[in-house]
Amino acid sequence: MPRKMPVTLMVLSVEVLLLATAMRGAEAAVTKPTLKDKVDRRARVFSAGLDPHLEATAAHWFESLGFYALQGTTSVNAGVWGGARMTSDARLSTSYCLDSTTNTSVVSDYDFVGWLPTSDVIEDLVDDYPDAKVILLESVVTEWFDTTRTFASEAAALGDACGCASGATRSTSAECGDATYHYCDVYPCVWRRAFGSETPDADVWKTHYIDRVREIKLAVPRDRLLVLPMTAASVGHATAVRTAKAIADFLDISDDSAAFAETYPFIQRDLVGTALGTPARAWVLFTVIASTYILFFMNKSDPARKFVRRYLC
Repeated sequence: MPRKMPVTLMVLSVEVLLLATAMRGAEAAVTKPTLKDKVDRRARVFSAGLDPHLEATAAHWFESLGFYALQGTTSVNAGVWGGARMTSDARLSTSYCLDSTTNTSVVSDYDFVGWLPTSDVIEDLVDDYPDAKVILLESVVTEWFDTTRTFASEAAALGDACGCASGATRSTSAECGDATYHYCDVYPCVWRRAFGSETPDADVWKTHYIDRVREIKLAVPRDRLLVLPMTAASVGHATAVRTAKAIADFLDISDDSAAFAETYPFIQRDLVGTALGTPARAWVLFTVIASTYILFFMNKSDPARKFVRRYLC
């Protein structure tokens, strides 16, 4: 006669199934992160800058406010148990590179969109989203080139690993994309079209940067554009606060922009990953405590303990 599953183990199995169902449901619809304290409204904002470091900083800063953000081909949304869920979304980039006309509707759910190819399609985005505003983080061209060629080298290395060279075999590695796109669909296309070539060339790249910044300033209506001069040098707290306040006032996202800016200063930094939210940390803590209890403190005759110890110890 087959042995019955212990009641405790059965309960744990049901919880796992419920978690899987919740995760599948989260994939079907966009659930935006909760806005943080002192952030009173959402806004639709496109970042038209061409500096990868600044664009990464801006994306993570807006994510920290509770905005649903797209940085190049990476979107950050609300996690099932709090925190953030990072996924691939290369629809804008692949449409820009593979279609005759860029499909801007694919970013309709996002509050913030930045990095390539946003700067190249900003005219279309401004026309298609009349409620949107544009932020242009403008660098000194020499500082911009020094930063950008470093990122370009990293992009080229990934392109080589993924088989993006002419005649090469495309790699099926997870780092080269997912079921929706391949890295070679967007590289070197977005770099070549933004800067004139995928290989850094000081004269060509600097000319493209200066020309594109000028074009963006002319193309976007003045009341919808905020230009923020930036520098690669470290800035103090006061400068970071002034920048945050300028953005908050421009986007009208806080009823107290001064307090907002003190709470969320715009500090240039690259962040790796996103911290877990309170619900996620609580779930992890519960799992650790429950596992420890089952393994070491439950009655030795408990069926769940016997089962777990038999297969894990």
